[in-house]
Amino acid sequence: MRSKNDPRSRRRSPTFIEEARRRQIVASAITTIAGSGLAQSSLARIADEVGISKSVISYHFAGKDELIAEVITSLLSESNRVIKSWVDRAPDPTAKLRAYIEGSFAFMIEHRANFVALVDIWGSFGTVEAKRAFNAAAYEPCRRHIESILRKGQDTGEFRQFDRRTLSAVIQGAIDGVMLQWVFEERAVDLADCMAELISMVTMATRTFE
Repeated sequence: MRSKNDPRSRRRSPTFIEEARRRQIVASAITTIAGSGLAQSSLARIADEVGISKSVISYHFAGKDELIAEVITSLLSESNRVIKSWVDRAPDPTAKLRAYIEGSFAFMIEHRANFVALVDIWGSFGTVEAKRAFNAAAYEPCRRHIESILRKGQDTGEFRQFDRRTLSAVIQGAIDGVMLQWVFEERAVDLADCMAELISMVTMATRTFE
């Protein structure tokens, strides 16, 4: 807990410059964790990566736990934001579902370090509660997003009737299952091929039969 004398406690909101510095530190943490692993990524090492002193990190974050929490938030929110932008541009539920998958894989391809870091952090949680909290933060927004697309497709008659919650979990599970294989061994899977096959499978799974 921060003391009343901690300048961060007295500040109502960070300035633009402080926000920029925080983002820089978070980006450095992601790079460091992806390259060295969470256990080896001390605050000093993260500071070296970005060319600042450890005290600068300590000014913006109460400790490593707070920084890692911000890293998780940043990784998840950026991914969700990019995928949403893909979906929002698509004209109808069928195209939106395809865009969700395409956006997910495109973000993976462009941000491998993000996923390497996220998986390493994911594996570091030592309690059931921490794992459940992370999974809720990581998966619930994804399932809700997919489910909303499926609902629209059913409402318009583009999709057959099925349990949306279940299929949402299956689709997200397929995306993340490929992602995990790719994180552990980059050459083990071809992301473009996996994306194409998943789109084909989901299209067949959702289409109406006349």
